[in-house]
Amino acid sequence: MNLNRRKLLSWFGLGWLASLLPSSLLGCSDATSTTAPTAPESVAAAPSGTFKPVGTVAQLEKDGSLLSADKKVAVVRDPQDASKLLAVNPTCTHKGCTVKWTSADKAFVCPCHDAQFGADGAVRRGPADKPLQRYTAKIENGQVLVNA
Repeated sequence: MNLNRRKLLSWFGLGWLASLLPSSLLGCSDATSTTAPTAPESVAAAPSGTFKPVGTVAQLEKDGSLLSADKKVAVVRDPQDASKLLAVNPTCTHKGCTVKWTSADKAFVCPCHDAQFGADGAVRRGPADKPLQRYTAKIENGQVLVNA
């Protein structure tokens, strides 16, 4: 078989595509693993429609906010309606720093560049120009649950 450069490269390309096919199909399948996870699942990694606990209502009342163990979800009471919860991804949309809730300002403030976000994640003050990602939160049996 006489291989020139063009044929050789096309064979490499075809082999590369063929090697990606099984992993691509596996990533699109609905199959679930039957093995138990070895580490606790993070809130942000929970499947859509699944609520995961972030903390207790007592912790929320005491601290004014909750931050998940993996620091991917922050929960506060809605300043306009204390019976509602607001949950956001606390990663600043400007440079990726973790924002902190300040009760006095009723806002999430970025410690890196002083960007400010409302309790609902909306940008109040730049340099960030995109809001924080929002999640659904609820209370059940004294636990704060988030669907992230």
